[in-house]
Amino acid sequence: MAAYFILTQTVTDQTAYSEDYVPGVLPILAKHGAEILVAAFETQALQGEPADGVVIVRFPSEQAVRDFVNDPDYRPLKELRLRITTNASAVLAPEFEWPESQE
Repeated sequence: MAAYFILTQTVTDQTAYSEDYVPGVLPILAKHGAEILVAAFETQALQGEPADGVVIVRFPSEQAVRDFVNDPDYRPLKELRLRITTNASAVLAPEFEWPESQE
């Protein structure tokens, strides 16, 4: 079953994010079968005070998300991302499945 990596963050260095992080992370995401569904630097808050940006990535499974997050090739990029963002939060969420009808 598919799973989602949901990242919210405020990017403080757009140049480093666009020129260093994104080109570096794309091949690692591809290696783990990921599909980027949403990637926005600026979002519209509808409730609370969330980070400015959001990224939602679909993976083939929860294990694929964990494998990506723990990939040694990703470690330096994650460290870069943490240096050039604030208010970051990352979660793993399983794909929603409607409960079967109880007839």
